[in-house]
Amino acid sequence: MDLMISQLPTFAYFDPGSGSLVMQALIGGTAGLFVLAKYVWTAAPTLFLGKKTPDSTKDHSTSV
Repeated sequence: MDLMISQLPTFAYFDPGSGSLVMQALIGGTAGLFVLAKYVWTAAPTLFLGKKTPDSTKDHSTSV
């Protein structure tokens, strides 16, 4: 019994524009995840423990 499935054409082609768009989305998404991870890593003490970050404890007042 010959199945028709093997005779159907497959359209598995990415043109350069689509491939470029997919690559940009993957690279941009990965970079965004790294930025988000860095933000969460630096903000975690403040968010979860109520501690102040070293930058927020500096005295920024100026005396003239």
